[in-house]
Amino acid sequence: MGMKRDMRVYFDMDGTIAKWRDVPVEETRKPGYYADLEPETELLNFMRDAMKRGENIYILSSYYTDTRALLEKKKWLDRYLPEIDSAHCLFVPYGKTNKAEFLAGMLHRRLNKADILIDDHTPNLQYWEEAGGLGVKWLNGINGKKGCFEGARVGSAKELRAVLDSAVERKAAGL
Repeated sequence: MGMKRDMRVYFDMDGTIAKWRDVPVEETRKPGYYADLEPETELLNFMRDAMKRGENIYILSSYYTDTRALLEKKKWLDRYLPEIDSAHCLFVPYGKTNKAEFLAGMLHRRLNKADILIDDHTPNLQYWEEAGGLGVKWLNGINGKKGCFEGARVGSAKELRAVLDSAVERKAAGL
């Protein structure tokens, strides 16, 4: 089953489509950190397949404004996911606002269950769901040990597809 065209899936980068390296925060601020992250190939393939089917796939990633993180993330996407249009790559200045507020402001509307965020960081998902969207926690081997996020939790593309298909079914049923 494919997603309805009015559904939009936003993928976080660090710890989701790019494998997070569990290092001190100072390391993440150094040049080269984001450019050198290993790709989460399974999710990138999932995204490519979804885009080929005409599904609305986006990047929604935060970045430190006082580092080269934004430039490095864009270069990383050019290298590992060149198929995604730059208009589908949204970057949120870290600490200025959360992803839900950023997107709602950009869209000039409240989020709804057709706005789906795949992210590894619980606070991002909690803000997203409080704003009306549907959050899905990506389990990356580092996170998810405390069980703080009560929504959908997935660790494979197959599990993600099942969650997205279920969201389509619920939307079709008017739930």
